[in-house]
Amino acid sequence: MFVRGILCLAALALAAATLPAGADEGQDKLINYYRKKANIAPSLPITVKDVKDSPIPGAKQGVLQIGAPPRSQDITFVSSADGRYVVFGDIDDTSIDPSKAIMQKIALADESFKGPADAKVTIVEFSDYQCPFCSQAETLLDQVTAAYPKDVKRVYKQFPLTSIHPNAMPASKAAIAAGKQGKFWEMHAKLFANQRELTADNFKKWAEEIKLDVAKFEKDMASPDVQSQVDKEMQEAKAADVTGTPTIFVNGKRLQQRSMDGFKAAIDASMPKS
Repeated sequence: MFVRGILCLAALALAAATLPAGADEGQDKLINYYRKKANIAPSLPITVKDVKDSPIPGAKQGVLQIGAPPRSQDITFVSSADGRYVVFGDIDDTSIDPSKAIMQKIALADESFKGPADAKVTIVEFSDYQCPFCSQAETLLDQVTAAYPKDVKRVYKQFPLTSIHPNAMPASKAAIAAGKQGKFWEMHAKLFANQRELTADNFKKWAEEIKLDVAKFEKDMASPDVQSQVDKEMQEAKAADVTGTPTIFVNGKRLQQRSMDGFKAAIDASMPKS
């Protein structure tokens, strides 16, 4: 196993003290260091959470939470037991296939999907309803789904880029709210087909067109549960190192070439060998 970045393994192995989760002094030292390192404003809160023993013997690991939920950012850290040495980044276990490690970070149970439930290949897309490049990828993914009707399952994950797409978050909520009535993909299609018209009035209109209980739809859109689902999927994106949209994984492998040929090569390579 190794840590991304430069890590002084000797210091980790020789450190004799511990870093208790409630040790205010040690946590303050870590927070102050990271605030200076990343030039984070004093007004933005930073907290330490989930401190525990690391898979690396003698080390501790935890998470720095930057900001307040649901808009917070989590930074994983690994520290020598005395807190002197620290590396910010995930721990990779070289005994686990990287593609499987990615898929373990993405929740698939109870998600709306296209294709057979037992498909040999799962395509996960992290996307934004207001992103023009995502719309192009959507057209291509429809073609891929049609070309592999028995072998590919497709899962959509919300990753609204709220800083540049102000209508993306409410659109994500509209899709999830429609999904609560079994009409996720119908609303999904409406949203992508009308990217420049993502308004509250249109969400309601489209809900009527796809035969939803509109009162329930609007209530669900405004509910904390739906917001929590969007936030959860955004956290999954961060865990999978997704930084932009669209980002697409084929059985956990990040797709590099967004073309039919690129999909075909990735899908064929992911097919179980008979």
